[in-house]
Amino acid sequence: MTGRRGVLARAFDILGCFAGGAERSVADVCHATDLPPATVHRMLATLAEHGAIERTSWGRYRLGPSLWRLGHDVHEIRRLRDCARPALIDLHATTRLPVALATREGDRLQVMDKIAGRKVAGWAWTALGTPLLTQHPGGLVLLAWGATPQHPGTQAPPAGRDEFAWRQELAEIRRQGFCHSRPADVAANPAIWAAAPVFSIDKSVTTCVIIGGVHGEHPPAALGRLARTTATEISAGLRRGVTSPSQGAEA
Repeated sequence: MTGRRGVLARAFDILGCFAGGAERSVADVCHATDLPPATVHRMLATLAEHGAIERTSWGRYRLGPSLWRLGHDVHEIRRLRDCARPALIDLHATTRLPVALATREGDRLQVMDKIAGRKVAGWAWTALGTPLLTQHPGGLVLLAWGATPQHPGTQAPPAGRDEFAWRQELAEIRRQGFCHSRPADVAANPAIWAAAPVFSIDKSVTTCVIIGGVHGEHPPAALGRLARTTATEISAGLRRGVTSPSQGAEA
């Protein structure tokens, strides 16, 4: 059992390297997981055999279709996608700006779905990446709405931050209902972001709507209000989509 658990843990470590649809080489995976090349080669071959990983024509690897099919069948994810995508499309159609639905992966922000036109797609997602939660409005939104059983310490202040000031910052985000980039955030990068929380059926917040803009062209607070409106629409759609077991049986 110990050996089997070790294999599973290594497999998930390898799969985690491909988060966000990234393509990786064997060297990339070895560097990220500290696994030897022979182990990575062997496990990638096994994962590819089962469709979890596929090899590209450039000798690199990416996630395979079997994982997409499995994830597509998760009820909560499917319901969230069905509620969120039309609202995200409307927001992009109105603003012509990049929009996305994001969640957390450990201590980092991870995009679940994204929409952008060809003119903005490149700079938007390159600028976004997978930032630390404490360094992006989307991550701060997820932190502001409190701890979860999976992440009980989400409201602890980052290293070097005063606890009282940190809690004040999170309280202000909750008061506004959104968070946006601050002037100091755009010193090295003109991209700005705003985010707002999506409330699940049980009122918990595990996802957020984010929208990107350019410093000097798009007022951050205005982007924040747009994100809040869309997130509120998605949250309402999730509530409307709930059907009790008795209602489902009668239907």
